[in-house]
Amino acid sequence: MVEHIAVIGCGAAGATAALQARKFNRKVEISLYNTENYSQYSRCGLPYTISGKVKAFDDLILMPPDSWAGLNIHAKLGITVNDIDHDSHELTYSGVGGEGKQEYDALIFATGAENADPPIKGLDKKRVYGLRTLDDAKALALEAEKAKKAVIIGGGLVGMEIAEAFHERGLDVTVVEFLPHVLLAMVDPDMAGIVEEHCREHGLTILNNTAAQEITGGDSPKGVIVKNRVSEEETEIPADFVVVATGVRPITGLAEKMGVEIGKSRGIKTDDRMLTNLPDVYAVGDCAESTEFITKTPMAGGLGTIAVRQARVAGINAAGGDVRFPGIIGAKVTKLFDLEIASTGLTDDLAKRFEIPVVKGSLKGSTKPPYFVGGKELKVKTYYNKKTGKLVGGQLVGLEDAAMRLNVITMGIQQNIDAKEFFDFENCYAPAICDTWDPLVQSADAARRRLKI
Repeated sequence: MVEHIAVIGCGAAGATAALQARKFNRKVEISLYNTENYSQYSRCGLPYTISGKVKAFDDLILMPPDSWAGLNIHAKLGITVNDIDHDSHELTYSGVGGEGKQEYDALIFATGAENADPPIKGLDKKRVYGLRTLDDAKALALEAEKAKKAVIIGGGLVGMEIAEAFHERGLDVTVVEFLPHVLLAMVDPDMAGIVEEHCREHGLTILNNTAAQEITGGDSPKGVIVKNRVSEEETEIPADFVVVATGVRPITGLAEKMGVEIGKSRGIKTDDRMLTNLPDVYAVGDCAESTEFITKTPMAGGLGTIAVRQARVAGINAAGGDVRFPGIIGAKVTKLFDLEIASTGLTDDLAKRFEIPVVKGSLKGSTKPPYFVGGKELKVKTYYNKKTGKLVGGQLVGLEDAAMRLNVITMGIQQNIDAKEFFDFENCYAPAICDTWDPLVQSADAARRRLKI
């Protein structure tokens, strides 16, 4: 009988786990611990506090602190869990409200991730930032008011969104990307090339295949020395401040200390119930390792959509239920200077890594019929397993309607459809909205012909 659930972390994963546990079980006691002083807020919204698209920092707070008491959930903010004795089912905590101990029956790790800094000299200077917390965003918003030149190290999702935000505030922005293209964890090189061209046309400087070597200056940055990985030429880019956005790593120290198994991705290893190797101990969100949906290969999530779905499973199971997490497909979307970039399932790189031969349906379509004024070009790719014909991935880049089409591809992957079934998909039609043959259907047709099905 579960009488008390302890949840460590109050981000999207931790808060959702607590709420789902309460929804499933009205009587169980729930305590929620968060090292930050804030209640649950949207981390994905942080770049938009810098650009002003989110008007106030408090607008990002999804669960006001005083709301927890009304749900009979004991939220302890500004509190760090220091130690856990799972043999006696007791944790020890301390923080702004003092220190104490709490017995539990089930435990959920939702400790998230932290910035993973690259080996660059000068990271300890003032005015060198990451963007992970609300306090980070507040500091960067102040930089936007006084600085003129920004260097962003890392051209992933967060790095590019930060770069756009500072550009919109009128700053001179340079993105330094180690890999041959930005967003390669999300899209293939040809799709990334479309994104780069669009961002450069809007004023961003993007340096691909470039390694940041050192942040120069005294207490604060003067510039960033970078080295082209092809020519090996070194240059210095002037900078008033620097943002490091080179990825994150799961926070697992407390879990490891109590004997929780860590997986290949360095996240806490879980099964489809989000249960760890220890009984009654669960892990969700950025700190957890789950499995990739198509190949069942161990994989970390790193997306808010995944975090809340894992948290629903763990919260219900910790409270006495029995539900399962189906695995990570990895549907991602962002918008840069009005260009939508969307990706789901396998990319070229992931397909090679998982040794899955793929056939692609690739085309440049339009969001509306050719005779209708205002249609936007849409580059579409859908991916199919060459052996089975099953849909395994997709990417879209365009100025409108990429995200909603991506959701169709993700559903198709979940439902295990093949290229012929995707071609038979009956899409809606109205000239002002979309064509009779949607670009998704056309891409499926191209692949179906190659697969001969």
